[in-house]
Amino acid sequence: MPRGRKTQIYRDAVVLRVTPPVKARSGHILLDGKRGFHDLCKVYPEIHRKVVEANRPFAKETEPMLPEVLLEENLRDLRADRKPAGYNRQDAFGMRLIFPISEDHRPEFYFSKPMRCQEVVAITEQVSVLLKRRGIRHQVEYDRLQLGTPRGLPGMSPLAPGTLASLP
Repeated sequence: MPRGRKTQIYRDAVVLRVTPPVKARSGHILLDGKRGFHDLCKVYPEIHRKVVEANRPFAKETEPMLPEVLLEENLRDLRADRKPAGYNRQDAFGMRLIFPISEDHRPEFYFSKPMRCQEVVAITEQVSVLLKRRGIRHQVEYDRLQLGTPRGLPGMSPLAPGTLASLP
């Protein structure tokens, strides 16, 4: 068995438990396929509060009502079983809560920061515990973001001769 993995018997089923990393750039929570966004209505205010508290050092004093307005907009979308906007402020080092558009229409969301840090792992684990207490089945994964292909110089492909990508 790979290092860092533990198995646990849970009601006649084997559940693979992955030990979380120390630091991560993104922490993803994927809801069970039978769930919808409306299942997050009761827990979303707590999730939103955690993200706002994580961003408290980066909050601007000119926008004191913004977190409450975003919370109400997101709750309206969740009640209608639509994908909410999340919390995607343009703070340089702030925590972001993103609800991506998934191909398999499976509800999911993730927390991210611009660099690998412990806060992403901590908030992801806290929200996972919150969801487990509410009986919402989900999976937790880390660093699933597709960062894309490396860019080359303007007018040159990323792997063209003379670019940094082609150096040994």
